[in-house]
Amino acid sequence: MAPQPCLDRLDKILIGLTIAVISVVTIGRLPPGICSADSGGLQLACATLGITHPPGYAGYASLGYLFTLVPGVDPAYMVSLASWGCGLITLWLCILIQVRLGVAVGVACALALVLTAFPRVWSNLLVPEVYLPSLLFEAAAAYMIMAYAGDGRPRSLYLGAALFGFVLANRPPAVFAFPFFLVAAWLACRRRGASLRASAARLALASAFGVLPGIYTVGYLWVRDAPDTPYNYLEQFNAEAGILPESEDGAAAKAHRIFWLVTGRQFGDKMGNTLTGVRYKLLWLRNELLPFPWEALQLMPYRLIVAIDAFAILTLGVVLAGRRCPVAMWLLAGMGLGSILFVCLYRVNGDAADILPLLFALTVLIGVAISPLLPARGNAWQRGVAVSLAIAALAATTVLAPARRKTGLNMDALPFLAELDMPSLPQDTVICSHWGSSTPLWYAQRFIYNRPDVTVINAPDSEWARLTEDLRELPIFGTDPPAPEYGFAAEPYRNLWRLEYQEATEGASPP
Repeated sequence: MAPQPCLDRLDKILIGLTIAVISVVTIGRLPPGICSADSGGLQLACATLGITHPPGYAGYASLGYLFTLVPGVDPAYMVSLASWGCGLITLWLCILIQVRLGVAVGVACALALVLTAFPRVWSNLLVPEVYLPSLLFEAAAAYMIMAYAGDGRPRSLYLGAALFGFVLANRPPAVFAFPFFLVAAWLACRRRGASLRASAARLALASAFGVLPGIYTVGYLWVRDAPDTPYNYLEQFNAEAGILPESEDGAAAKAHRIFWLVTGRQFGDKMGNTLTGVRYKLLWLRNELLPFPWEALQLMPYRLIVAIDAFAILTLGVVLAGRRCPVAMWLLAGMGLGSILFVCLYRVNGDAADILPLLFALTVLIGVAISPLLPARGNAWQRGVAVSLAIAALAATTVLAPARRKTGLNMDALPFLAELDMPSLPQDTVICSHWGSSTPLWYAQRFIYNRPDVTVINAPDSEWARLTEDLRELPIFGTDPPAPEYGFAAEPYRNLWRLEYQEATEGASPP
């Protein structure tokens, strides 16, 4: 059974220093305001209690909205700050879970710092995204179920179930981890010595707590899916695609829209894979987890040695975790294998591959594998080595951080908006844009410049003529020059393009 970690003064100092160093090297790299693309969409949804891209992220929008109420601070920046804070708490949980499984605090801190060196973890620390908040709730759910297995307090189990339910309601790929979390919760109930009937009753009550976030999500989307919601992705998507019924067409139409949103039907064509595709994704995953110059190793034995070493460390970590706390082993397996299953099924590489739970689980298991050499309650020599590792990792993070990616600042849309100079645009301007620039334009229209007369259209340039057909008499601009066959002549205007209708060429979409 995983005991409650008892931290002394030095342990607390090391953990505090770890979080403080990560904070110092990252906070200056957060975007100062609204971002482009999906990050901007999340900021906009939080600031307006709106609905963003599938699955809508009702829970994140609700929590983020609370942060945007801080007076005197740009709401978009507060959302970035909230997402960044979720990342810091996640790293803190990574340390605590390791310590609970018998890892020395110094080793746990060092590995948490190494975790931030992975580009995907580092990038998500610096931008307002859903991945680190999702990982936070999943890791917190795992920690609470482990706590219940250790102390037997039902409230820990119920809170863990509610936290995991929150992840399921806001990040559907977590469904792949659900069976593992369910087994872990059942084992935790049974290990408390309760009868089969009592264990089943407690698990059923925990499941009820897990359903509550989903009920809230459906209720939120039902209320906020309306034409007058300042940012409603369903409305703007349907204006372009026209495949959904209107929200005002009755309860059945609204239910259809919400089901389409929460199940991610828009991305259904990206799910499913062939054996060749799975093999490719596994190779991609290997390169993500082991950023090693594989191409430089021409001889197969060298690659084999690296692979065997990694497998041996992982196997040792799984075995030790299973012996110390079977509940924890199932939880970590859910986080890791759930990520792998989704990666193999989702035919897109990038942040949406959801490998952060896998990285988190592997970090914990590596710490557990090291723990026989450097245990949580080791002698003075072992403790000194663990502390030295933490200090070395702190120094390396401080020195190397300036050379890492500036993802947050690169996502900053304020320079684009400054050059655009929305206040001086003509009355009733129409701006046609793509997804990357539409979210900051909507935000600027509402929160920065108060230009309700400006209309922002988000669609491919092939659709701009159709969507502006009834707006021909108004000044129309584009964030990019459309192809001539799409019915416009384009002239540069600041960082926009002034669009004028012209006769469509043969085969073009009619304006």
